[in-house]
Amino acid sequence: MKPLPLEHQSLVILHFKNNKLTMFRKNQFRIKGFTLIEVLVVLSIIAVIVAFTIPAMAPALKGSKLRQSADQLEALLAGAHQRAITENRPVEVRFFRFEDPESPGSLPMYRAVQAAQVITNPQDHNDVKYEEEEVQMIPQPFVLAEKSYSTIVESEALREDATKIPRRELAEFVAFEFRPDGSTNLATVDEAHWTLTVMRESDLNQEMTPATEFITLVLDPFNGRIRRLQP
Repeated sequence: MKPLPLEHQSLVILHFKNNKLTMFRKNQFRIKGFTLIEVLVVLSIIAVIVAFTIPAMAPALKGSKLRQSADQLEALLAGAHQRAITENRPVEVRFFRFEDPESPGSLPMYRAVQAAQVITNPQDHNDVKYEEEEVQMIPQPFVLAEKSYSTIVESEALREDATKIPRRELAEFVAFEFRPDGSTNLATVDEAHWTLTVMRESDLNQEMTPATEFITLVLDPFNGRIRRLQP
């Protein structure tokens, strides 16, 4: 008869109490460990998997940051639109243009946005105050593209001004309004739609290729609705 493996063997214990001899078994377990060679093999396999996985995930991670930037901008626009309708007052959307304070020598770009409710004195329409929401920075390394990519910020119908924001003592901005009926003040301009394009800052001065990452938000000036275009 073959003996049981050591890890399955039992230990017989004799216990004497009250003039009686009691015998019982106690299982004896042996804890197995890993050898150094086994650990090194596992670590080598993990290193190979990581080496192949990270490059494959890089495009997905970049795309995720771009979507995050576009989602943030779209949420601000949709919130301003809904607030104008709900509270029956115009809401201004501002686009701030300034250099990146963390990159000396960078060019002025549209790097932040803000919504502000417009409060007009009914006795004096020239007396206008703004109930400002928090300034939202567009996540780096993305900015709002200019010229034909973002026709909103190029419109001559926008209000221009400057104010203090968290990262700048004085930042210039342009702004349009959502009206209480859901339309915008851009509806008076002969354009069927207006665009805002989020793009990597380093791609702005380069020729667009199929590999260029961007997301364009299209605004209907007559009803304030927003739709997204992405290649």
